[in-house]
Amino acid sequence: MERIDVTQAARRFSDLLNRVCYQGASFELERNRQVVARLLPAAGGRRVAVADLDRLFAELPPLGEDARAFGAELDAIRCELPPGADPWV
Repeated sequence: MERIDVTQAARRFSDLLNRVCYQGASFELERNRQVVARLLPAAGGRRVAVADLDRLFAELPPLGEDARAFGAELDAIRCELPPGADPWV
């Protein structure tokens, strides 16, 4: 666990939170060389490995007729656009 002075932690708070959130980093915050607090990931968060995504998606229920109808509507809209048209402009 990395130690960081509370003044530096205050200056870099957003960066520290991003590291805790996305990298699972933990920090001990110190004042006058004494640890006064810890910044660490919240308990209960569960990360999913990329290798497990296929299995998780396969376990989802089928989308049904509404999803197929929505897809058909999107296809029809795409056919009405002129070739090479940017629909976001």
